[in-house]
Amino acid sequence: MKMSICVGIMVLSAFLAAFAQMLLKKSADEPHASLLGNYLNVKVISGYSIFFLTLVMNIYAYTSVPYKYGAVINAFSYTFALILSVFFLKDKITWRAVCGNLLIVLGIAVYSFDHFIP
Repeated sequence: MKMSICVGIMVLSAFLAAFAQMLLKKSADEPHASLLGNYLNVKVISGYSIFFLTLVMNIYAYTSVPYKYGAVINAFSYTFALILSVFFLKDKITWRAVCGNLLIVLGIAVYSFDHFIP
């Protein structure tokens, strides 16, 4: 039971990390009045605060999730980033991005079901 909750926490953490990346990208695209304004604005501070939160979430989740699965679960952040970039950044999805994300999901599936392979 605890392991499934921790896996859910890691998936949520991967989603939040992708969201934080979107905040940082949006901030980088905006003009700022000063050099300090590039680093001290709401989007940047929020983005790095979310990254810190995901760090704490992952530390807790690793109490029940084996390390070999943690990196695989966190790879979902690339897929979440692709999806969020369409909504927040109005990016176009290219075939290369789709193929790359399909390879990531296929790798996750193969690695997750390794106990079925003799």
